[in-house]
Amino acid sequence: MVTEKKTESSYQPRIGIIGIGGGGGSIVSEIAKSLARKKIHNLNKIKFVVANVDQQSLKSVPKQAGAFYFGEKVTHGLGCGMNPELGEQAAMAAKPRLEKILKKCDLCIFVSSLGGGTGSGASPVFTQTAKELGVLSLGIFTTPFTFEGSERTRIARNSLERSKENLNAYVVLPNQRIFKLIDENTPIQKSLSSMNDVLVSTLEGLIETLYQPGLINLDFSDFRATLDKEKGMAYLNSQEFSGKDRADKIVDNILNNPLIDYKIEVVERILFNVQGSKDMKLREIEKIAKKIFSLNPRAKIIFGVNPDGSIKNKIKITLLAVGDKKPKPKPKPKKVVEKVEEPKPEIKKPKPKPKPKKVVEKKEVVRKNALDLHKQVEELESKLLEEESKWDIPAFLREKE
Repeated sequence: MVTEKKTESSYQPRIGIIGIGGGGGSIVSEIAKSLARKKIHNLNKIKFVVANVDQQSLKSVPKQAGAFYFGEKVTHGLGCGMNPELGEQAAMAAKPRLEKILKKCDLCIFVSSLGGGTGSGASPVFTQTAKELGVLSLGIFTTPFTFEGSERTRIARNSLERSKENLNAYVVLPNQRIFKLIDENTPIQKSLSSMNDVLVSTLEGLIETLYQPGLINLDFSDFRATLDKEKGMAYLNSQEFSGKDRADKIVDNILNNPLIDYKIEVVERILFNVQGSKDMKLREIEKIAKKIFSLNPRAKIIFGVNPDGSIKNKIKITLLAVGDKKPKPKPKPKKVVEKVEEPKPEIKKPKPKPKPKKVVEKKEVVRKNALDLHKQVEELESKLLEEESKWDIPAFLREKE
């Protein structure tokens, strides 16, 4: 499969990797030495900077990185202890010099161990300066062990809240999660360096993805598309495996970074690069891509493929995911509460007064015998005859009578 090269592929971005304070500076120093040994393409485009107020610690900065000493009038060459206000004052005083460094960068990666004075106090100022200059930025922060006490945790939390608002994306690595990588018998020095080793490997993969040409190429425009639209939490991991089932192993491990508390299933944008030896199969790439694409079918996913002759019998994946928006919970169906009509109080109608019953006077029935009836009839007949005789008399005579 052959793809056309993108028009921007010829442009190589200028990246600044800046370690702030003692912890961040130590991590950046290790990355600078490691990439120099690997002879990464266009290494001259990357500027490694170790920034600190502690003048003594800057003497151990390797030649592959530059030292940025600041705060000489605030701390007089000493550290800030656990006073982040001193670190902030020192960074504000050095802001004009810091701007000159950041202006030359297309992408700034800030690395800081939060919880102390310098890293916690200066990180918000460094990230704010990048934002004001319009520089694309990614922050990588470690937070204290729980046994370091609640005060360090409080300082770290406050610094993270202030810093993340200025960044395009940020990654949080709690030191407490180191215990997921070590056992009870691991020596303290090796335990403390295990976090650095993971970060060095991950940032190496990120830089290789940006600068090494591939069969399916990724360039700076792809990184900008992934980082530019979201000011949120990010997931970053790089893994490599060998063997027959290397494709299955690497996908399972790339999606489960024990150092990052992050649910990758809810991401909105993913960028990943598959780098492998010349014997890498198309079927392996298909298996890897399908597994990653299945995380969120609606996510914007950009990927690259880079066959590399320097890798023998291995596959390496570097993955950057951005966007911590959790899926909106489905609205719970509203419970239909049936309105129970309260019974209206019965209005008692006054009972109608009973109508007085008509008293029917009962006439006494006088029973008469036949003789009495005969007499009564005779009397009636005589009266009738008498009346008829009156009608035979002329009217004027009747009047007189």
